[in-house]
Amino acid sequence: MLPVVKSALIMLAVTCLTVIVEANTEVKLVKTVLPYHQVMTPKWLSKYATIYGSYTYKPNYLEILAGTTVYEHVLQVQLVSPGVLTNDDSQSLTVSMTIAMDTTWADANDHDPSFGISDGDKFIGFIVVDKGNYANSPPCHSAEGDNVNDVLTNAAYDNSGPKPNSPQGYSSEVKIQIKPGEKWGSCHTEHAEGFVFIENYQRELDLTKGLFLDMYRNNIKEIYRIEYITVDVEMN
Repeated sequence: MLPVVKSALIMLAVTCLTVIVEANTEVKLVKTVLPYHQVMTPKWLSKYATIYGSYTYKPNYLEILAGTTVYEHVLQVQLVSPGVLTNDDSQSLTVSMTIAMDTTWADANDHDPSFGISDGDKFIGFIVVDKGNYANSPPCHSAEGDNVNDVLTNAAYDNSGPKPNSPQGYSSEVKIQIKPGEKWGSCHTEHAEGFVFIENYQRELDLTKGLFLDMYRNNIKEIYRIEYITVDVEMN
Protein backbone atom coordinates (compact mmCIF):
# COMPACT_ATOMS: atom_id res chain seq x y z
CA MET A 1 0.00 0.00 0.00
CA LEU A 2 1.30 3.45 -0.86
CA PRO A 3 1.89 5.83 2.08
CA VAL A 4 -0.74 8.46 2.84
CA VAL A 5 0.70 11.92 2.26
CA LYS A 6 -0.72 15.15 3.63
CA SER A 7 -1.14 18.12 1.32
CA ALA A 8 -2.20 21.76 1.48
CA LEU A 9 -3.94 24.04 -1.02
CA ILE A 10 -2.72 27.63 -0.66
CA MET A 11 -3.52 30.30 -3.26
CA LEU A 12 -4.08 27.66 -5.95
CA ALA A 13 -0.70 26.05 -5.24
CA VAL A 14 -0.90 22.40 -4.24
CA THR A 15 2.15 20.97 -2.54
CA CYS A 16 2.44 17.24 -1.95
CA LEU A 17 4.78 14.30 -1.87
CA THR A 18 4.40 12.12 -4.93
CA VAL A 19 5.31 8.46 -4.69
CA ILE A 20 7.40 7.37 -7.68
CA VAL A 21 8.01 3.67 -8.15
CA GLU A 22 11.04 2.79 -10.24
CA ALA A 23 11.08 -0.54 -12.02
CA ASN A 24 12.88 -3.08 -9.84
CA THR A 25 13.94 -0.45 -7.30
CA GLU A 26 12.74 1.00 -4.03
CA VAL A 27 9.93 3.52 -3.64
CA LYS A 28 11.10 7.13 -3.63
CA LEU A 29 9.38 10.33 -2.52
CA VAL A 30 9.76 13.56 -4.47
CA LYS A 31 8.13 16.93 -3.96
CA THR A 32 5.63 18.15 -6.54
CA VAL A 33 3.74 21.42 -6.76
CA LEU A 34 0.78 22.63 -8.78
CA PRO A 35 1.29 24.20 -11.19
CA TYR A 36 3.47 21.22 -12.10
CA HIS A 37 6.17 21.40 -14.77
CA GLN A 38 8.65 18.71 -15.70
CA VAL A 39 10.99 18.11 -18.62
CA MET A 40 11.25 14.33 -18.79
CA THR A 41 14.55 13.54 -20.47
CA PRO A 42 15.63 9.96 -21.22
CA LYS A 43 17.70 9.95 -18.04
CA TRP A 44 14.80 11.36 -15.98
CA LEU A 45 12.38 8.78 -17.37
CA SER A 46 14.77 5.91 -16.73
CA LYS A 47 15.12 7.07 -13.13
CA TYR A 48 11.60 8.15 -12.15
CA ALA A 49 9.02 6.65 -14.53
CA THR A 50 7.42 3.28 -13.95
CA ILE A 51 8.33 1.39 -17.13
CA TYR A 52 6.53 -1.86 -17.85
CA GLY A 53 8.61 -4.40 -19.74
CA SER A 54 12.08 -4.07 -21.20
CA TYR A 55 13.86 -0.87 -22.18
CA THR A 56 17.31 0.54 -22.81
CA TYR A 57 18.61 3.96 -21.87
CA LYS A 58 20.78 6.05 -24.16
CA PRO A 59 21.63 9.73 -23.71
CA ASN A 60 19.59 10.75 -26.77
CA TYR A 61 16.54 8.56 -26.22
CA LEU A 62 14.83 6.00 -24.03
CA GLU A 63 14.11 2.90 -26.11
CA ILE A 64 11.01 0.91 -25.18
CA LEU A 65 11.47 -2.61 -26.53
CA ALA A 66 8.85 -4.94 -28.03
CA GLY A 67 6.11 -6.10 -25.70
CA THR A 68 4.03 -9.18 -25.00
CA THR A 69 0.51 -8.08 -26.01
CA VAL A 70 -1.34 -5.42 -27.98
CA TYR A 71 -2.47 -2.25 -26.19
CA GLU A 72 0.07 -2.92 -23.44
CA HIS A 73 0.79 -0.34 -20.74
CA VAL A 74 4.28 0.96 -21.50
CA LEU A 75 5.07 3.81 -19.13
CA GLN A 76 3.52 5.75 -16.27
CA VAL A 77 4.49 8.84 -14.28
CA GLN A 78 2.48 9.98 -11.27
CA LEU A 79 1.84 13.70 -11.62
CA VAL A 80 -0.46 14.30 -8.61
CA SER A 81 -0.87 12.04 -5.58
CA PRO A 82 -4.20 10.46 -4.64
CA GLY A 83 -6.28 12.60 -2.30
CA VAL A 84 -4.78 15.94 -3.39
CA LEU A 85 -7.40 16.91 -5.97
CA THR A 86 -11.18 16.73 -5.78
CA ASN A 87 -13.39 16.04 -8.76
CA ASP A 88 -14.58 19.66 -8.56
CA ASP A 89 -10.97 20.65 -9.32
CA SER A 90 -11.23 18.95 -12.70
CA GLN A 91 -13.20 21.87 -14.14
CA SER A 92 -10.18 24.16 -13.76
CA LEU A 93 -7.45 21.61 -14.53
CA THR A 94 -5.49 21.65 -17.79
CA VAL A 95 -2.78 19.14 -18.69
CA SER A 96 -0.40 20.03 -21.53
CA MET A 97 2.34 17.81 -22.88
CA THR A 98 4.84 17.78 -25.71
CA ILE A 99 6.26 14.49 -26.94
CA ALA A 100 9.35 14.14 -29.13
CA MET A 101 10.22 10.77 -30.66
CA ASP A 102 13.10 9.62 -32.86
CA THR A 103 11.44 10.44 -36.20
CA THR A 104 13.97 8.54 -38.32
CA TRP A 105 13.12 5.38 -36.41
CA ALA A 106 9.39 6.13 -36.44
CA ASP A 107 9.33 6.64 -40.22
CA ALA A 108 11.09 3.32 -40.85
CA ASN A 109 9.03 1.11 -38.51
CA ASP A 110 5.54 0.31 -37.27
CA HIS A 111 5.16 3.04 -34.64
CA ASP A 112 1.77 3.96 -33.14
CA PRO A 113 2.06 4.83 -29.42
CA SER A 114 -0.71 6.43 -27.36
CA PHE A 115 -0.09 9.19 -24.80
CA GLY A 116 -2.48 10.77 -22.34
CA ILE A 117 -3.59 10.96 -18.73
CA SER A 118 -5.45 8.68 -16.35
CA ASP A 119 -6.71 8.29 -12.80
CA GLY A 120 -4.94 4.94 -12.68
CA ASP A 121 -7.94 3.16 -14.16
CA LYS A 122 -9.53 5.27 -16.90
CA PHE A 123 -7.33 6.64 -19.69
CA ILE A 124 -7.98 9.49 -22.14
CA GLY A 125 -5.47 10.70 -24.71
CA PHE A 126 -4.29 10.37 -28.29
CA ILE A 127 -2.63 7.79 -30.52
CA VAL A 128 0.16 9.13 -32.75
CA VAL A 129 0.31 6.97 -35.86
CA ASP A 130 3.11 6.46 -38.38
CA LYS A 131 2.94 7.51 -42.03
CA GLY A 132 1.79 4.06 -43.10
CA ASN A 133 -1.63 5.03 -41.69
CA TYR A 134 -1.94 8.50 -43.23
CA ALA A 135 -4.08 7.39 -46.17
CA ASN A 136 -6.88 6.42 -43.80
CA SER A 137 -6.14 8.27 -40.58
CA PRO A 138 -5.15 11.66 -39.20
CA PRO A 139 -1.54 11.71 -37.89
CA CYS A 140 -2.95 11.81 -34.36
CA HIS A 141 -6.44 11.03 -33.12
CA SER A 142 -8.23 10.23 -29.89
CA ALA A 143 -7.74 7.12 -27.78
CA GLU A 144 -9.44 6.12 -24.55
CA GLY A 145 -10.04 2.98 -22.52
CA ASP A 146 -9.71 1.22 -19.20
CA ASN A 147 -6.50 -0.10 -17.64
CA VAL A 148 -7.14 -3.75 -16.80
CA ASN A 149 -4.05 -5.69 -15.70
CA ASP A 150 -1.84 -3.13 -17.48
CA VAL A 151 -3.62 -3.51 -20.83
CA LEU A 152 -5.78 -0.83 -22.42
CA THR A 153 -9.15 -2.59 -22.46
CA ASN A 154 -12.38 -1.44 -24.11
CA ALA A 155 -10.13 0.76 -26.22
CA ALA A 156 -11.94 3.29 -28.42
CA TYR A 157 -10.25 5.19 -31.24
CA ASP A 158 -11.78 7.98 -33.33
CA ASN A 159 -9.92 8.50 -36.61
CA SER A 160 -12.76 10.31 -38.38
CA GLY A 161 -10.95 13.64 -38.54
CA PRO A 162 -9.48 15.28 -41.63
CA LYS A 163 -6.26 14.03 -43.15
CA PRO A 164 -3.24 16.33 -43.63
CA ASN A 165 -2.88 17.87 -47.08
CA SER A 166 0.83 17.11 -47.33
CA PRO A 167 1.51 14.06 -45.16
CA GLN A 168 5.26 14.10 -44.65
CA GLY A 169 6.87 11.80 -42.11
CA TYR A 170 6.44 11.55 -38.35
CA SER A 171 6.02 14.90 -36.60
CA SER A 172 9.14 15.92 -34.69
CA GLU A 173 6.91 17.15 -31.85
CA VAL A 174 3.34 16.29 -30.86
CA LYS A 175 1.51 18.67 -28.55
CA ILE A 176 -1.43 17.46 -26.47
CA GLN A 177 -3.82 19.41 -24.26
CA ILE A 178 -6.50 17.78 -22.11
CA LYS A 179 -9.14 19.34 -19.87
CA PRO A 180 -10.45 16.33 -17.94
CA GLY A 181 -13.38 18.20 -16.37
CA GLU A 182 -14.74 19.01 -19.82
CA LYS A 183 -13.74 15.60 -21.23
CA TRP A 184 -12.02 17.60 -23.98
CA GLY A 185 -8.68 17.15 -25.65
CA SER A 186 -6.63 18.32 -28.63
CA CYS A 187 -3.50 17.09 -30.34
CA HIS A 188 -1.32 19.12 -32.68
CA THR A 189 1.31 17.92 -35.14
CA GLU A 190 3.55 19.80 -37.57
CA HIS A 191 1.95 18.38 -40.71
CA ALA A 192 0.86 20.88 -43.36
CA GLU A 193 2.09 23.77 -41.21
CA GLY A 194 0.00 22.59 -38.29
CA PHE A 195 -2.58 19.81 -37.95
CA VAL A 196 -5.10 19.76 -35.07
CA PHE A 197 -7.47 17.02 -33.93
CA ILE A 198 -10.09 17.83 -31.25
CA GLU A 199 -11.99 15.21 -29.27
CA ASN A 200 -14.77 15.01 -26.68
CA TYR A 201 -14.20 11.91 -24.57
CA GLN A 202 -16.75 9.52 -23.08
CA ARG A 203 -14.79 8.72 -19.93
CA GLU A 204 -14.61 10.96 -16.87
CA LEU A 205 -11.54 10.67 -14.65
CA ASP A 206 -11.80 10.38 -10.87
CA LEU A 207 -9.08 12.82 -9.80
CA THR A 208 -9.35 11.80 -6.15
CA LYS A 209 -7.39 8.71 -7.24
CA GLY A 210 -4.53 10.87 -8.49
CA LEU A 211 -3.38 12.00 -11.92
CA PHE A 212 -0.94 10.09 -14.12
CA LEU A 213 0.85 10.45 -17.42
CA ASP A 214 0.45 7.19 -19.35
CA MET A 215 1.78 5.64 -22.53
CA TYR A 216 0.37 2.55 -24.26
CA ARG A 217 1.64 0.53 -27.19
CA ASN A 218 -0.43 -0.49 -30.20
CA ASN A 219 1.17 -3.60 -31.72
CA ILE A 220 3.32 -6.12 -29.88
CA LYS A 221 6.48 -5.69 -31.94
CA GLU A 222 6.57 -1.88 -31.90
CA ILE A 223 9.72 -0.30 -30.46
CA TYR A 224 9.64 3.35 -29.37
CA ARG A 225 12.46 5.85 -28.93
CA ILE A 226 11.44 8.74 -26.68
CA GLU A 227 13.66 11.82 -26.91
CA TYR A 228 11.76 13.81 -24.28
CA ILE A 229 8.35 14.57 -22.83
CA THR A 230 7.39 17.87 -21.21
CA VAL A 231 4.33 18.03 -18.97
CA ASP A 232 2.50 20.98 -17.42
CA VAL A 233 -0.44 20.64 -15.02
CA GLU A 234 -2.23 23.87 -14.17
CA MET A 235 -5.37 25.00 -12.40
CA ASN A 236 -6.87 27.98 -14.22
